[in-house]
Amino acid sequence: MKLPSNGVAKDIRHYSGALLIFFFIVSLVVVFIQFPVLDSNKEVVMMLVGTLSASLAMVVSTIVGSKPDDINALKASIEKKDITIQHLTKSKDDYESIIINLQKEIIKNQDNLFDKFMLKTAIDYDDRKNKNCSCDKENCACSNS
Repeated sequence: MKLPSNGVAKDIRHYSGALLIFFFIVSLVVVFIQFPVLDSNKEVVMMLVGTLSASLAMVVSTIVGSKPDDINALKASIEKKDITIQHLTKSKDDYESIIINLQKEIIKNQDNLFDKFMLKTAIDYDDRKNKNCSCDKENCACSNS
């Protein structure tokens, strides 16, 4: 019998193995509660129970469905995205400051241009006012006074 290769069989094996180890640890604890361990074998039994208990977190995470490697990969992905967001935010702030400075320069140049236009108009008006012009039917002549 060939199991499907889409990862479901692998997950079933992991799940059943994790449950087996979990029940084995629980049964060891129950046995040690009912039957005391001899002092000569106490260190070996404690080392065995400690080793099995250390793997309990991985067993529980497998039963629940979360894998430590997946969680670490997701954390790394989130950190990369946070760094990218920080860089994009900094770039956006830099572009905003460039645009604000450009707008200030445009407004300053418009003010200068408007001032130049008003000054030229005033000078032209003064020049026309200070000239004495006389016209006859064919010629107009202006002279500065």
